[in-house]
Amino acid sequence: MEDVWIMDSSCSRHMTGHRKWFSSLDPVSTKEYITFGDNGQGKVLGVGSVSLFAKLSLREVAFVRNLGFNLVSVSQLLDEGFEVRFKKGACRVFDAEKTLVCSLLPFGQVFRVDLTSVSGPVRCLVASPSVDIWKWHRRLGHLSFDLLVRLSSMGLIRGLPRLKAEKDLVCHPCHHGKMVATSHTPVSQVMTSYLGELIHMDTIGPARVASVSGKWYVLVVVDDFSWFSWVFFMEFKDEAFGFVWDLVLRLRNESHKAIRAIRSDNGGEFRNSWFENFYRDLVFSPYTPPQKGVVERKNHALVEMVRTMLDEHRTPRRFWAEAVNTTCYIANRIFLRAFLGKTSYELQFGRQPNVKHLRAFGCRCFVLKKAGHMDKFESRCLDGILLGYASSSRAFRVWILEAKKLLRHLRFLLMKLCPAQPLPLSFQVMMKKAPPSLKMRKVQMMLVMQEPLHRLQLLPPMQRVLMMKEDPCPWIPPHSPNSKLMQRLAPLRMQGR
Repeated sequence: MEDVWIMDSSCSRHMTGHRKWFSSLDPVSTKEYITFGDNGQGKVLGVGSVSLFAKLSLREVAFVRNLGFNLVSVSQLLDEGFEVRFKKGACRVFDAEKTLVCSLLPFGQVFRVDLTSVSGPVRCLVASPSVDIWKWHRRLGHLSFDLLVRLSSMGLIRGLPRLKAEKDLVCHPCHHGKMVATSHTPVSQVMTSYLGELIHMDTIGPARVASVSGKWYVLVVVDDFSWFSWVFFMEFKDEAFGFVWDLVLRLRNESHKAIRAIRSDNGGEFRNSWFENFYRDLVFSPYTPPQKGVVERKNHALVEMVRTMLDEHRTPRRFWAEAVNTTCYIANRIFLRAFLGKTSYELQFGRQPNVKHLRAFGCRCFVLKKAGHMDKFESRCLDGILLGYASSSRAFRVWILEAKKLLRHLRFLLMKLCPAQPLPLSFQVMMKKAPPSLKMRKVQMMLVMQEPLHRLQLLPPMQRVLMMKEDPCPWIPPHSPNSKLMQRLAPLRMQGR
């Protein structure tokens, strides 16, 4: 009975006790047993695929120990899309396109698939196509089966025979070496119905440089409905619960609605008794950023903007917390909520945002001193750096250079900077080597003050300093052959000789 497959309508799945039928076989990790008609049991050793005909390939076939028959389950054929028709003296199997797959003949009181009438050994007919494709799959560096079959059909490679495509071929080394994560299905609608129903949170850090106030981490909280975000700065991660508690109470007072759930990345700062007793925490799988895409995209946008703002005016990195706070302030007012077409600020507060008061982060400014006990001849302003906006008042956050303190001010004057001159200085220092015509051995320091050429003054050669006052035109190098400056440098050239 090794070469006979019996159609069984009471069998729960395809099964066989003969290893030779399998074109692919995977061992099972769990203990599973099959109960026979005589109440005996057989252990399932593996699950694989068996090809009976060109159009009939059995999948999920159980390899059962001590089973002396090959059984085809009618219910599993129906689940796989086949159609089984019984009538007196015949049984036929059709595919989904109503094409005849095979006919079965009666064998006593059952129907059987008899393969003994096929010329040649049955094992070779069933296994030879897969043997060829497996052989060339390994020879060609585990090339994918689809590409291998396509190349063999094109006839572009000598020595490669024509191979036939087969289904359910599983190569374990290919899975170990080529397996990648599948893409997650994007969200195409707003999943929440009101503000504060669901909030996402994540932490950024630790930073390599402590902030001015000694903070190392950033807690980012995003509302799912409006995508309005809040940032809180922490010295240690266990401070996260305190900020979340205050934010939840504030949202309750503002919206008069309860927060349904909190989503986090399953980090240790969120998996503790405080959060478990406070709210039902919908955690995500660790190291799976696509599952928390809302807060991950917000983190990416914030960090990118912070790097750009710190780089523009060469702001010291210890002001990164002020840059993050300013970035969050701006992002809430300019980014639109997908599928709703409104800014996060408008969805949160019910009015459109106003950005007229925004200024460039990190630029130098003059802060007016408060009226008080000042001397008649004392300076009326302080030099400072603009570091953002106050969250609880209509004021700017300014770092006072002289006092080295962060203050809130409303009155200040910005220095207008052009993009080509990021530093607010009245001069530029440039290191250049002396032209060969001057024959100076040392590097010459040129202090350029950008002034018209007719007011150029030549200093003694030992000082090797060339000063020019402000001029709207770019400075022309002294060694340019078409420059009128060469005539003015003639005395200096003679002294250099």
